Amino acid sequence: MGYKIMIILLAGLLSACGTGNQTNGNSEVVKKENQLDKRKQSEIAANVHPTIEIKEENNSIIINYKVKNISGGPLKLSFASGLQADYIVYDEEGKKVKQYSDEAMSTQAITEMTFDNNQEIQNSFTISDLYNGSYKIEVFLTAKEEQAKVVMDVLVEKSLFTKASGIFTGQIDPHSIEVDINGEKVSFQLTDEAIQQLQTLKEGSETSFVYTEHDTQKTIKTFLLD
Repeated sequence: MGYKIMIILLAGLLSACGTGNQTNGNSEVVKKENQLDKRKQSEIAANVHPTIEIKEENNSIIINYKVKNISGGPLKLSFASGLQADYIVYDEEGKKVKQYSDEAMSTQAITEMTFDNNQEIQNSFTISDLYNGSYKIEVFLTAKEEQAKVVMDVLVEKSLFTKASGIFTGQIDPHSIEVDINGEKVSFQLTDEAIQQLQTLKEGSETSFVYTEHDTQKTIKTFLLD
């Protein structure tokens, strides 16, 4: 009887040891799989090298965007339109100000290209209607396989456009209005775009807008509506 009890206890101990080893084995497998996933992600990220240069010139923002294939071999890129690259501009509050693809004309046909090793894709953009202030500009490829996104903070200081806020006190004539800015009543001419927006404003309401100034004449280009 005692001999049988010893055999049962010994079998239980061996079973427990086997279970413990199996658990450690599974942990090691999961750990190695995670390491492989991270390595694959790192390899994918290293396939291309994007760079961006942004400068303010002639009252405009010039963006030079390059993407180089550093994978060691050719890459296949497919685009949903004739637009290879796009950008989005955000103001200092994180609100989207504009996006290139919203305004650019491009073909809708799917296009494909072979992106050879060490080859560069280059795109240049000119933005001429940003008002003075701080922005975040995000540029990226529109390819299905790779975005190569880069982001840069930009300070615009030499623009022809200025942002202002005030109380809309009334319309002077079909092409001009009066705005109270910090207690001073200022008259502004309106562009065709601003005239179209005017019907959404109410007298006595706070409004923000972008304007230009030539000599003593101030002209509102657009109202910044929510």
